[in-house]
Amino acid sequence: MADNAVQIQANGLAQKQQALELHFSQVSYSLKGSTKSSTPILNEACGAFKSGRLTAILGPSGAGKSTLLNALAGFKLQGASGQFLLNGKPRDMLSFRKMSAYIAQDFVMLNLLTVEETLRVSVDLKMPSSTNPQEKQQTIDDIIDILQLQSSRRTLVKHLSGGEHKRLSIGIELVTNPPIMFFDEPTSGLDCVASYQVICHLQRLAHDGRIVVCVVHQPGSRLFQLFDDVLVLAHGEVLYAGEQCEMLGTFADSGHICPQYYNPADFALEVCSQSSTTERCESLITQNKMIYCNSSNVVKLQVDEETALMDVHRDTMDLSHLRGKEQVGFWFQLSVLLRRHLRSMSRDMVAVQMRLVMHVVVALLLGVVYWQIGGDAGKIVSNVSCLFFVILFVFAGNAMPSILLCMQDSAVFIREYYNGWYSLGAYYISKVLADLPLQLTCPTMFITIGYLMTGQPPEFHRFVMCWGICVMTAFIGHFIGVIAGSLFTMQLAIFLVPSATIPFLLFSGFFIRLNELSWFLRPICDVSFFRYIFEGLMRAIYGYDRGELECHAAMNYCYYRTADQFLKDFDMQGDEFAWDMAVLGVFMVLLLLAFFVTLSTVIRRALR
Repeated sequence: MADNAVQIQANGLAQKQQALELHFSQVSYSLKGSTKSSTPILNEACGAFKSGRLTAILGPSGAGKSTLLNALAGFKLQGASGQFLLNGKPRDMLSFRKMSAYIAQDFVMLNLLTVEETLRVSVDLKMPSSTNPQEKQQTIDDIIDILQLQSSRRTLVKHLSGGEHKRLSIGIELVTNPPIMFFDEPTSGLDCVASYQVICHLQRLAHDGRIVVCVVHQPGSRLFQLFDDVLVLAHGEVLYAGEQCEMLGTFADSGHICPQYYNPADFALEVCSQSSTTERCESLITQNKMIYCNSSNVVKLQVDEETALMDVHRDTMDLSHLRGKEQVGFWFQLSVLLRRHLRSMSRDMVAVQMRLVMHVVVALLLGVVYWQIGGDAGKIVSNVSCLFFVILFVFAGNAMPSILLCMQDSAVFIREYYNGWYSLGAYYISKVLADLPLQLTCPTMFITIGYLMTGQPPEFHRFVMCWGICVMTAFIGHFIGVIAGSLFTMQLAIFLVPSATIPFLLFSGFFIRLNELSWFLRPICDVSFFRYIFEGLMRAIYGYDRGELECHAAMNYCYYRTADQFLKDFDMQGDEFAWDMAVLGVFMVLLLLAFFVTLSTVIRRALR
């Protein structure tokens, strides 16, 4: 298997890269607190990474390892400053982002896609549109062989082991064959065998000519020997940056002697964790700065990326310069994303399959409880309660599950968007279109069963009006749930959606007639979408010359014998169903705009 992988690499996917050196010096980063004070995380960090070598960043918790990696990868811009040189020239952020890949510790992927489907989406969106299907399939096959994922080719991501998940995350970024790769704790959560396998893959990638840098947390001695270079951090300062085999000698020259048969990585961490480390290791820090900060061949150019970012926020609010350019056209992006969304939704047991079952079961229960009461004048109040229950269920049954739909999608969207896989517009339209089948199917099944079983008027135009109201209710509930789920944590979103929408139910006209409300509360009715939903449903059932209702009560007496009298008492007279639908359409447009703004907000918030 290893020989096969090496042969495949030599064939083209992992061909030798151009020699590169990423030099950084005086890199500092401060975390701004709630007050005007700030906490320094990095303090003039210096070092260099070379192609063809695997580099480990070591340090105790809180040393600034991940912060340094983020700053080098270009993901920590606000508050970060320093000198960043690529082959002796100032780093251009746009070009650097195109040629580098960053694999985060919590690299999120869509759980309901298989390994091959995940790689296919990456290939379709990251490779140029001129690439033919045979080349794309060959790239997928090569990556699967190199990372030894043959047995998991058709396994869903959620069923992968920890090591397979890490290897797949590497494979996604290997599609474009980047010469620079950053990994944040690639061995986190893995056992020693899986960790060794992952680092072996990273070593192979580095020795093919790439710069490969990864943060590792307390590696074993066997794992540590796989690294070519080491960068040791303590309290935001670099103690050592150089070859792994020379680390102990450098430490010994400064008075830190490693015991025999002791793990060098553990020894380095112990040196970093000693009390008053900055004082005792001053010679190591000074020696490292002399090598990397005072070299005569370093171009002295201050790259203040924070200022550049703040200028963009202040002047144009255009963040496109921070992300790569899409490789394929808008319509191809849309088709790939739409297929991916639909495939994931079709496999989602909770958000899709259980929702369909729930709508059918509740509709049957509704029909049994309110069996054939729709045409009885003596049960008209109960029928109104039935209609109001329809509103409540359709809204809540689509709003709450939609919160869960976007929890995982948000992290994937942010990563892929900033890597230049697709535009914001393509993702937005694909999400809206992908949700259409479910938002049409659920209310259609529910109202069809409920309408027939509860004995509502057997007139097709009335059924169509009821169906239209239910579909609009489902869409409104869905987008409220998606917006809340994208902006807030799951716990907060689940709390906010009911607490923010339930008060508007009071102004729907069901609990109290609108003409009985105090004058200062009546304007709230005009902005309550529940009012137009309830009003439209009532007019669909009892408006448009419904006429006299049958009375099956004792002594043949029913207070509401005519539908017009009933609507008049509810202050809903007049055949104005079109007006109610128009207002709900305005609410829909506002929610669609709000969803687009929400996605933009999620993108901007990811930079903080």
